[in-house]
Amino acid sequence: MESNDQAIRERFIHEHNYNFSVIAPAGTGKTTAITRRIADIVAHQSIPLEKLIIVTYTNKAAEELRQRALLEIQKIGKNLNYCNKIFFGTIHAFADQLLRKYGYLINITSDFEIEKNEHSLWNDFLQSFEYKSFVPPIVGKFASRDALYSLVMNHYHRKITNFTIDAQNSLPLCLEPLLEFSAKNNTNIIYFQQNLRLWLKNPELPFPKPNTNSKEFIALYEHLLRSVTDECSQICAFYFNDLAQQFEQFRLHERRLTFHDLIKFSINLLNHETAKNLLCDFFVILDEAQDTDPQQFELLLNIATPSTFPNMDFFHNLPLPGHFCMVGDPQQSIYADRTDVVFYQKIHKTFTEIGTFEALHFSTTMRFGQNIARRVNQIFSHLLDGKNGQVHFSPIVSAIENSAPKEGNDTVFSHVHDWFCLNSTPFEDELSFLCHFFYEKNPQNFNISSWSEMAILCPRKNWLYEIDDAFSKMVNLPKLQIHSTTQTYSEFPEFSWPHALVTLLLDPQNHFEFSGILREIFGFPDAVIAHHFRFHDIKEIITIEQNFQNIRPQYMTLSPLQILDLLSHKFDLLARITAIYGNFRKEIQKELQFLATESICNTDFLSRLQKKSHEIYQSDRIDQEAIQLYTFHKAKGLEWPIVVIPFVRRKQIPAPHTFPDVVNQKIAINKRQYEEWTDPYAYKNNMQRLLYVALTRQKQQTIFISDGREIGTDSIAAILGNFSQNEEILRPSQANSSPG
Repeated sequence: MESNDQAIRERFIHEHNYNFSVIAPAGTGKTTAITRRIADIVAHQSIPLEKLIIVTYTNKAAEELRQRALLEIQKIGKNLNYCNKIFFGTIHAFADQLLRKYGYLINITSDFEIEKNEHSLWNDFLQSFEYKSFVPPIVGKFASRDALYSLVMNHYHRKITNFTIDAQNSLPLCLEPLLEFSAKNNTNIIYFQQNLRLWLKNPELPFPKPNTNSKEFIALYEHLLRSVTDECSQICAFYFNDLAQQFEQFRLHERRLTFHDLIKFSINLLNHETAKNLLCDFFVILDEAQDTDPQQFELLLNIATPSTFPNMDFFHNLPLPGHFCMVGDPQQSIYADRTDVVFYQKIHKTFTEIGTFEALHFSTTMRFGQNIARRVNQIFSHLLDGKNGQVHFSPIVSAIENSAPKEGNDTVFSHVHDWFCLNSTPFEDELSFLCHFFYEKNPQNFNISSWSEMAILCPRKNWLYEIDDAFSKMVNLPKLQIHSTTQTYSEFPEFSWPHALVTLLLDPQNHFEFSGILREIFGFPDAVIAHHFRFHDIKEIITIEQNFQNIRPQYMTLSPLQILDLLSHKFDLLARITAIYGNFRKEIQKELQFLATESICNTDFLSRLQKKSHEIYQSDRIDQEAIQLYTFHKAKGLEWPIVVIPFVRRKQIPAPHTFPDVVNQKIAINKRQYEEWTDPYAYKNNMQRLLYVALTRQKQQTIFISDGREIGTDSIAAILGNFSQNEEILRPSQANSSPG
């Protein structure tokens, strides 16, 4: 079926001598357009393929682009070897490639490692020298080690204003009036004064905050702290820059670079005359452009310019025609902590106005029907209104006719209700209602072939675990599979249990680890463990100790893989994990086996396990028998026939801020500064864009679960506003409100 914007798509695919900035809303086929452009370039040999760079946000997305490009190239009958010359990957993978090949020009050897656990790197750095010598006492009083790390890395990644400050190591900090203030039996003030005295003795503690309704005391607190914290913010910018430079030199010396280092040093590489001649005239196609930060744009735009151009602000160092195309959607800019949608829009606007880019808009979606497209347009044309820093909405048109209800099926609802809201009256508890909604249901009740075709989406990760926990306590409910972006390997027993056993095998005197093994793997209560350590008379624990004694002489002669297998069988880990958690993640077991195979000895294996334990676990395996649980963030780029959005009236609480923090290129020491310097609309704007992502994931139907309570602040219902009460937007269920 031909889309309404087909002529625009054909221009993007076939006109290789133009730079395009494409706005592609959800479901409008940007990946298809990109892969067809690549295939057309190959067909016409219009670009040297070794100069063609395809950049996207994740390795998974890059592999999908590569595979789909191969299929398109096959269709035109070209040799697939052509694709071997094209780069497909993330911006960090491209930068890594540049530095390993040309880094020697700026004294970076190719044998560097990419350090994924930056906190470990930071701790090693702090132990390498007396870090406090770089930080004045007043800054140390406000900043813990963790806060220092956050500030240093923010200072390193972003261009924070530098202040030229004389050798000023302290500021007058007059806190005596707070200590002398008459509390008059006000326990909160007394408690604050006690904490303040502790802080004066130990500035590493967080600076105390008053928790009192006394207006006089609060006014005094703010008066005394205001001037000193404003001045301290400027001093922080100066000293954190110094500390950031020291940390950078440490990483270079240790040859342990972060992902941000890859970008920064690649930009430095372009300033080298020899490298500039080699790293120019590339042809870049940038996917997910709205998720690209300013430094990444600087790198990509500079490699698309001729070598004869001087190194300058890339707003003046323009790529030649056909050398840079980007595809993005500002409506799906949901990573406010990493990227800058305002900067992306500035590039789009500036370059299109001066003629470097031509703006194209894809508008036809093949994901969902006309009813859903109409509702998305109706809601988000009001929410994404371009006001107060919000992006402008791009309307969409569906090329799919509305789906009709299937006759003869005993379904909970009909697909004629593309969106509808199920209100709870019998159940006061929203989790209970959600469980009863799925009670004794099967996929056929929803006109889908398997549970994996349904996703439950939540704006907060902890909501997913609430749902999973509630489902686990009831019978006759579907299986769930959680997809989280922040779970480390150490959080999974399939990894942490073998890790603990190997640790104890190599370190027999590690009583702390042994206690954890007895508690987590064998289920002994703390009282029993404590009793055994005192009297050594618990037979079951004695048996476990003897098993370790029997295994320990073998670890010198067995390989790491053999040790891993021996421990798994000796302590029956598969059965224990399955009995407690209901399933066993074989992909984690395979990762363990891979680490064991790569290790040269058992000590090396333990070191690899320790490092791996801090890494983020991401599984691409989809359990076909499970409903998929995702956060709104994680759901971006995915789609399902049916999407369920629970708790639409639940209040959403913004993540608490730790101070000091970087705000608009300044360093906020406290909440008052943060609120004065930050964009008051930023959180709301981001939540509106998050909701746009969530409400454009469904192919057939979205089900909102509402418990009927009062609408909470920043809840989904509050964001939707009057639309949530409009039957044209959310139709109430015709079924009984108690589906269980």
